[in-house]
Amino acid sequence: MKLKRSKLSENQTARLCEHFVAVFVAAGRALSFADAAAAVANLEQELGVALFRRFNRRIELTAAGTRYLDSVGGALDLIERESAALRPPRRQTTLRLSVLQSFATLWLLPRLAAFKQARPDLDVEIETSTELVDLTDGQHDAAIRFGTGRWPGLAADRLFATRVFPVAAPSLLRGSRPVTPAALDRAVLFGIVQTPDLWPQYLQGVGLGDYRPRRRRSFDNVQVMYEAAANGLGIALATDELAGTHLASGRLVKPFSNEPVALRQSYYLVYRKERVQPALRALRAALLGRVR
Repeated sequence: MKLKRSKLSENQTARLCEHFVAVFVAAGRALSFADAAAAVANLEQELGVALFRRFNRRIELTAAGTRYLDSVGGALDLIERESAALRPPRRQTTLRLSVLQSFATLWLLPRLAAFKQARPDLDVEIETSTELVDLTDGQHDAAIRFGTGRWPGLAADRLFATRVFPVAAPSLLRGSRPVTPAALDRAVLFGIVQTPDLWPQYLQGVGLGDYRPRRRRSFDNVQVMYEAAANGLGIALATDELAGTHLASGRLVKPFSNEPVALRQSYYLVYRKERVQPALRALRAALLGRVR
């Protein structure tokens, strides 16, 4: 299509020029015509100056083209930013959540099923990861992580207090006596690679701070650790929230009578305060048990 002033109003001409300028900026920044050759040619005709040097397999900006790109490119960026700022925010219907894989399986998924029934208009996409993802890049709306609740620049809501106790298969240990070093010496103590201080915290809490385990084994997944314990391979530390199914089925038992020990760490919903939208507030309320 060629621009013919005699058949276009001034307003129509301005709109077409705006379109051609946008095409030129895209081609100039990428140095590729792709499907823009005709539109760029029309713009050059309108301006009366060559904007590109064309070669067999490449293009280059002319001096005029370079100057024009510097000027109009910034103007288009400004228009785009200001237009986005004026638009009302779109209602978010999909939440992207980064979660530890074992926590997602043992605790989160059943609650998300209930959340979906209560809020069928909202979807939650889960990505499993052991790393605290960058919540500033817009790829995730929130994350669930295990720690002390202090992550710089982020808000953190504790999902529940973490109180741990030893669990084992009934075939390995059964009874209700207090924990003793002799009983622990007869088994392998299971721990988590990312949090090696859980057993020291527990032992300190039951008055065995000086005890040093004879045999230890570490896992990078809580669910796998529970399965190993349920198969009689060792003793793991558990919480009612994560090991409830195994305890209810009898695959794991509490072999000692000591009260659970509260840990310094717990599971937290982590997010940026300034990016909280109604969808995230709804999920937060559901996970914290504050849904009416």
